Amino acid sequence: MARLHPALAAVLLCGAAAPFLSAADPVAADPRQRPLFSRLGGLFSGDLPQLDPPGTMKVILRPHFGDLVRRDYMRVETGLRWSFNDNFELSGEAFTYFTHGFGDEEEGNGVGKLRFGAKYFFENFPRAGYETSLALNVDSPVGAPPVDMTDGQHHFAPSFVVQRQSRHQPRLTTYAGMGLDLLRESDVAGTWGFNQPRDDSASVTAGALYDMGQLKWTLSGTYATTAVIGDVTEHFYYLQPGLLWYVPSRFTFNSKTQWIVGFRGRASWGPDGSEFGVGTRVRAEITFRQVMQKLRRIDPGSK
Repeated sequence: MARLHPALAAVLLCGAAAPFLSAADPVAADPRQRPLFSRLGGLFSGDLPQLDPPGTMKVILRPHFGDLVRRDYMRVETGLRWSFNDNFELSGEAFTYFTHGFGDEEEGNGVGKLRFGAKYFFENFPRAGYETSLALNVDSPVGAPPVDMTDGQHHFAPSFVVQRQSRHQPRLTTYAGMGLDLLRESDVAGTWGFNQPRDDSASVTAGALYDMGQLKWTLSGTYATTAVIGDVTEHFYYLQPGLLWYVPSRFTFNSKTQWIVGFRGRASWGPDGSEFGVGTRVRAEITFRQVMQKLRRIDPGSK
C-alpha cells in the first residue's frame, strides 16, 4: 500500500478541525478562576483544550516509584509548561533515569528521551459552548538509555480535540479528538510496547471527565489503525478508566506544590492479544515563580 507522506498527513489532519485553557470548577462564573485540569501523561490519556492562566510557567516532576521494584533503574520526568497567552502554550520534558541500587544491573544515569509540545486553543469553536485545541507533540530518544525505556522511534504527533461541558450536568465534560503518530527510526535501541502500533498510525479518542473538585473520574476509549498511512494494516483498541486525586495541601505540609495521584485501569486489544492491568502515578506541579521564591529564601545572601 502506498504511504501517505507525513507532511501531507499532518496538513490533512490540521485541516480537519481547528492547546490548554484554565480548567474548571464547572459552577464558577469566570473560567479563569476555576481549578485546573492538567495534562497528565500516564495519569489521564486525554489532552483537553485547556490552558493555565496567561504567563503561568509550571515546573513538572513525575517520578516512577514503581520502578524501584520493577526495574533496575528509576525514571523521573521533569519539564516546563508555559502559557504564553490566552491561546498558546509551549512545553518541554526530559525523561531522565538513574540506577537506584536495588536491582542486579547497573543501567547508568542520564536522559533517555526528550518531548516538546505546542498547543493552540480556540474558544467557542466550532460553535458556542465548545472548545477546541490543535496540538503538536514531538518525542525523540536520545543518548543510550536502557533498551526497555523507549521504543527507539522519533514520534511526530499532530492532533486536535473538541470538548463540551454538559449544560444539564455541569460537572461532566465530554470530549473527542483525532490524531496521527508518525514514526521515524532513530539510532537509539528500543523495545516496542504491548499492542503499540509499529508503523504510522491514526487514532480516534472519545472520553469523559467528571469533576468532583479534588477528585476527578475519567474514562476514555481509543481506536488506532495503521490503515492508509502505514505499510501493514493493523487495528488497536484501548479502554482507560481512571481517578485523579488532587492532594489537599494539609496532607503535604501546606506546600504550594500541587501533588496529583492517579489510579487507572487499562485494557487493550490488538495484534499482540489482549491485556488488562491497573497502575498508579504520582505527579507534582509548581509554578516557576514559586521555585524562585524558594531559592531566594534558601540563599543566605538574598534580600
